[in-house]
Amino acid sequence: MNEETLIKYLEFLKIECLRHQDDKIITDDEINQLQIEIMRFLEKINQFSAEIKNEILNIDFNLDGENHNKHNYKWLNFIGGFDSTSIKEQINRKNRLEKLYNDLDASLFKIKSFI
Repeated sequence: MNEETLIKYLEFLKIECLRHQDDKIITDDEINQLQIEIMRFLEKINQFSAEIKNEILNIDFNLDGENHNKHNYKWLNFIGGFDSTSIKEQINRKNRLEKLYNDLDASLFKIKSFI
């Protein structure tokens, strides 16, 4: 993988985050596919300089994080017919993808300055 491919891969991951984030429902399958792409990407970064590698490794690729909710929706527990855990999970996934997108965007800018 060369520098041009690295930048294209980071941009691809950003687009994937945006695409999944715009969905109303983010499924387990979508998260798993994105995690597979991230693992493939991380396997290929060993050949780059230490500063580029460190910048990539500073990105928080954890999509299983539980504490990314921006709001507390306890009032949903009182409304009948709603499964607040699935709503909370969807909000968490959307927030997680938004954070990953922002991290990728910032790192992409820094990596372009290194190259």
